[in-house]
This record gives sequence, C-alpha cells and structure tokens, in this order.
Amino acid sequence: MTASPAFMKNWKYLFYIAIIFRIAECPARAAESAPTVVMGEAAQKNAALVISIAKSGTLTKNLDAMGTVTAEAGHVVRIHPAGSGKVLSVVVVPGQHVRRGEALLTYQDHSLHLVRLEMTRAQAALATAQAACQNASSAYRRGHELEGTTVAAGETKRRLAVFQAAKDDVIARQADVDTLKHQLEEEYNSVTESDKAQTDPLDETSSIIAPTTAEIQSVSVGVADDISPVTELMRLTDMSSVWIVSDILPQDATQVVQGGEQTTELASDAGTTLLRSKITSVGDMADPATGLVRVISTVPNPDGSLHPGMFLNTHLPVHEKTTGIIVPENAVTEINGVSIVFVPVGPNQFQPREVHIGAASDGQSVITTGLSTGEKIVTHGAFALKAVMLASDTGGGN
Repeated sequence: MTASPAFMKNWKYLFYIAIIFRIAECPARAAESAPTVVMGEAAQKNAALVISIAKSGTLTKNLDAMGTVTAEAGHVVRIHPAGSGKVLSVVVVPGQHVRRGEALLTYQDHSLHLVRLEMTRAQAALATAQAACQNASSAYRRGHELEGTTVAAGETKRRLAVFQAAKDDVIARQADVDTLKHQLEEEYNSVTESDKAQTDPLDETSSIIAPTTAEIQSVSVGVADDISPVTELMRLTDMSSVWIVSDILPQDATQVVQGGEQTTELASDAGTTLLRSKITSVGDMADPATGLVRVISTVPNPDGSLHPGMFLNTHLPVHEKTTGIIVPENAVTEINGVSIVFVPVGPNQFQPREVHIGAASDGQSVITTGLSTGEKIVTHGAFALKAVMLASDTGGGN
C-alpha cells in the first residue's frame, strides 16, 4: 500500500513540528534531527540576514497597559488682548488644535493707534531736546573760551547750568521713547499677540496668536465685539506636553517603578514610534468607581500629534528583572505557538531552535532557556528563514 502525496506532505510537516517541540527535552538529539534551512548568500543579502554572538544580560520586565492621552491639570491659558478695539475675525472654534504662533483672532487695535501717536510726539520732543542740548553745549563752550574777556564768570556758570538741564531733558525724552518702543515691541508683540501682519504704518490690525501647541477650550467673543485688556477672549489648554494615563489593577500598581521610563507605541503611516516618558505618579489608592489605580507619565508633545482621548498601547516598567540571553525581538519568531530562533550550522545552513522567552521590553527579548552565551544566532532575517522553511515544507522539499 502506497501513501498519497497529500498524506506524505502532512506527515512531513507534523514530523518537523514534533522535532521542534522535542528540542528542549533532548537538545543534542534535536540538533541532529531538526530540519536544516538552506539560504544562499544572495538570498541572505536580500533578506538583510545578520548573525550575532549571543550575549547574556538583564532586562527589566514591563507591564502592558492601555494608556489614554490627557491634558495636564492646570495647563489652561487665558488669552487677553494688549489693547482696546473691535474684533475683526475669529478663525478658531472650540475643540480645534492649534500650533504655536498660529492666528486665533484679529482685532482693530485702537490703543495701538494711540501709542503710535504718542511715539511720534515723543520722538519729536526728543529731537527738539537734542537740538536744544546741542545749542546749549555750543553756548557754554564759547563762554568758557571767552571767560574773563568778553564773557563774565557768572555767565559761564549760567550757560553750564542750561547745558546740564538740556542734557537732563534729552535723557528724559529718550526714556519716553524707549518706554513706548518697549510697549510696541513687547506688549503688542508677545507670545499671544502680533502686529507683524500689518501692511502699512497706518494699519491697526493686531493678531491674537497661540502661545504654544494647544487645544481651544472656549471662545468668548465674536466679530464686531468691543474688547479691552480685561476681556477674556478665549481659553486654551496647553498641549506642548501631555499626560499618558493608565488605569491598572492595584496588585500591578505595586510593581510599577515610579520615576521609571515608560514606553508608548504611536502608530503612523511611517510605522510605529516608541515614545519615552518618565512615570511621575503612581496612585496610592484605587478609584472607588473602577477599583483601578492611576499611573501618570508626562510626554513632550511639541508637534501636537497627541490629542486628548487617544488610546495607546503602553509599557510600564516593573521592579522584576529577568536575566538571560538578550536578543532583538525580531530574532524570535513563532511556529504553532512555539518561540523559535535560527542558529547557523554550516555554510548557508540554519536550524530552528526552540527557546523560552522570559521578558520583552524596548524591542529586546530575554531568552532564558534554549540558547547559551557565545552561540551564534540570526538576529535579523529570522522571518525570511521561517518563510523558506515553511515553503520547503509545503512544497514537498522542492
């Protein structure tokens, strides 16, 4: 009686898996019997295969949790105008996310017009004082030169007093100009306001701008409203940094390292980015409503990519550590739920090896059994070797 081709293929696949499961029970025997995967040098190069020496180390275990992005408490910014005037436009709505320097509102700034008039008068007064000072200086100098001949000593003293008074007046007028200049440059151009969009010297339009990456919480004024420095235009929630809040079981919370480095996965079109943050708070008591303990970490958010309400996979460091062979996570692959690594056994030849993973963190895994320090291991390209092995298996060895 001859077995069918389909039976032979299934038998061969089961035989390979049985060999893999028996590696831990009998390593020497398994090494001799495990299937060998052959991959030529060109294929290895295409798969970016990397072979490294296994090294021992210690890895901090992580607790996987679901994190929620939340605005930091107390990060509410209330926006007021520097001057008085009438609202021309409101370009944001509650709930909108804005970046630092982005326009929020424009208004006709009547106060700016008055300050500019004062500046013009102050500059004219300064020019007059400087001219008077120059004349007084010349008169004193001539009197000093002719003192005792055509000019009496008393007249020279009087001219000196006039000159000193003229210099004091110049200093006072310069102070007036500097004060108004500071007001124009600092008050009407600050982290929340700008007149840079004006098109000519007579333009009185001022723009209210976002002082930081933020979310608009509320808008209190509309177009044509009269406003002054006491008017609250809007409220923003500062989002330049945010909290990642994780609610976990009380028994798990006791293991979390306060002050430890938390990693959070942020998925995008370019791939997954790991956000690193410091755990700033681990609650002492469980919430009566949920029975969970709150863990909080602070994450920089300069580009505003994190929004309140986002759910993210996060990993909390715990006190427990695992010692073993440290390898990149992509060095380990799975076949039918069994963790496998590939070890080179000859030129262009590799064998699967069953291993046990003790912990995984920050893109690394700890192998506790199945591999020894100093052994060679494929640290990049294991998935390609697995594909070749399974393809060879289902293809009847061809």
